[in-house]
Amino acid sequence: MTGSDRRLIDRILSGDKGAFGEILDAHEAPVYRLALRYTDSVSDAEDLTQEIFLAVYTSLPNFQGRSALGTWIYRIALNHCLEFQRKRRLATVPMEEKLMLRNDNREADPVEVAHQKQVTKEVEEALQSLSPLHRDVVVLHELQGLTYQEVADALDVPVGTVKSRLSNAFRRLRDRLSGSMCEGTSL
Repeated sequence: MTGSDRRLIDRILSGDKGAFGEILDAHEAPVYRLALRYTDSVSDAEDLTQEIFLAVYTSLPNFQGRSALGTWIYRIALNHCLEFQRKRRLATVPMEEKLMLRNDNREADPVEVAHQKQVTKEVEEALQSLSPLHRDVVVLHELQGLTYQEVADALDVPVGTVKSRLSNAFRRLRDRLSGSMCEGTSL
């Protein structure tokens, strides 16, 4: 934990209400995006994000500083997202915004748009076919942009395990998607 994290936590614990706003400013958007990936619903993601930050606030006195504050928040967020999935038994992760090619041309080729949607659907299905252990490392590292170390801290596993799971996940995704990805599109 950095000294600035410790000072921020001390300010919050001493009653500085604005200090928690600093945590929200820094971490709310990525936590919301993570929640959205696991819920596939804007309203559920908003509710889940609020639950996550309530849990962060109430758990701050127990934060021991063995990892960065942001990593600790991601761990809480991931636990809440996984619990949400267990309760709802959702089987989709919205990835369209990552997989669809950005095209500002309003007169896009309908055949290309249809092909992109099909590829997106196939990748989503392939991602959902992964075990939760493999899917979580792909979502956190590749889609959320966490480093290997941050993913390891969030999942409470060694960095080598994260790398191994990513390698296995990508091998499984390649096997499942062979032939269905359009040329030039990659994970």
